[in-house]
Amino acid sequence: MANKSANSKPWLGRLACQSRSERTRQRLIEVAVEVFSDLGFEAASTRTIVERAQANLVSIPYYFGNKLGLYHAVAEYIGSSIEGRFRPACDKAREELQQPNLTHAQILDMFIRFTQEFARMMLGADAPSCWGQFIYREQFDPTEAFQIIHGHFVPLLEVGFEYVSRLTGKPVTDPETRIQYMGILSMVKFTRTDRASVLLAMEWKEFGEEETEIVLKMLRRNLLAIFGCSVPESAS
Repeated sequence: MANKSANSKPWLGRLACQSRSERTRQRLIEVAVEVFSDLGFEAASTRTIVERAQANLVSIPYYFGNKLGLYHAVAEYIGSSIEGRFRPACDKAREELQQPNLTHAQILDMFIRFTQEFARMMLGADAPSCWGQFIYREQFDPTEAFQIIHGHFVPLLEVGFEYVSRLTGKPVTDPETRIQYMGILSMVKFTRTDRASVLLAMEWKEFGEEETEIVLKMLRRNLLAIFGCSVPESAS
């Protein structure tokens, strides 16, 4: 028994080191999100990042290779975190769309619920504002990091394109199908991109349950108007 206990100690030590190492790497990413969001890639200092993360200067080369590697790791972290939030809704939508003989009204009702679910996620206050700020910087001056983030939004886009295609009868690859869904997405994303302006204009303090419900009803009415089919008001 004593030998087994002694032999297990090196393994326990390695596991503890791995755990500390992963925590350090994660802390560097979380701090880097804030610094890159505030200052941009060029102005951000690796010294500032490691100091805030309470790590060593060599930690960035060790974990990420260089500053650019850290920047890409941040993009991957943000993209995968957001995808994880809407992935269940995408999976459910794909499953529902496989049902045979769906009517226009049924597809539209499903699309409304799908869009509202994404809106709820966007309205949620639990996503750090620095994520959005990082993405906005990339929107205005795209780099390879934007491609990384965009890759995580592909499942959402694919499902949205499929819905619009089914509702309009146009191919998924048709430019009008794609631009129409991008326009619909903008009706959702404004709650995040223009959050301060919306709250000020509406004289709201936050997007609480009542405010969120107003946005969801607006989305419903707009989608009903766009696709020209009535769905009972009782439908969620």
